[in-house]
Amino acid sequence: MNQLGGVFINGRPLPNHIRLKIVEMAAAGVRPCVISRQLRVSHGCVSKILNRYQETGSIRPGVIGGSKPRVATPEVENRIEELKRQNPGIFSWEIRDKLIKEGICDKNTAPSVSSISRLIRGGKRDESDPRRNHSIDGIL
Repeated sequence: MNQLGGVFINGRPLPNHIRLKIVEMAAAGVRPCVISRQLRVSHGCVSKILNRYQETGSIRPGVIGGSKPRVATPEVENRIEELKRQNPGIFSWEIRDKLIKEGICDKNTAPSVSSISRLIRGGKRDESDPRRNHSIDGIL
């Protein structure tokens, strides 16, 4: 039993029927704090589910085990570099938004802002560049 009297297993995803009820109540204009009290679910949990629904349109729980690194495809990398050449002052978050708006990626497959920043900073290493395979191996 949680602090609000709800009987849910700690660390496990909330059942789908509760998730659906949270989204339905919010759509009907019920405030998250009221949803939290009525369904006996923490306010943080309600917020997390509503945010995920707003971002992805899904009520499904996230994958247990954390995030996996997303690797940009060559097509995506080329478009990022092209956007940066066209507008050198463009921000990484603007590039991400453009990739999504242009249909090159969706919200789930678009590289993170930090990945885009890393790609822009690092750029591609030329085959002849001795720094290409730079490693600490052999130094220590």
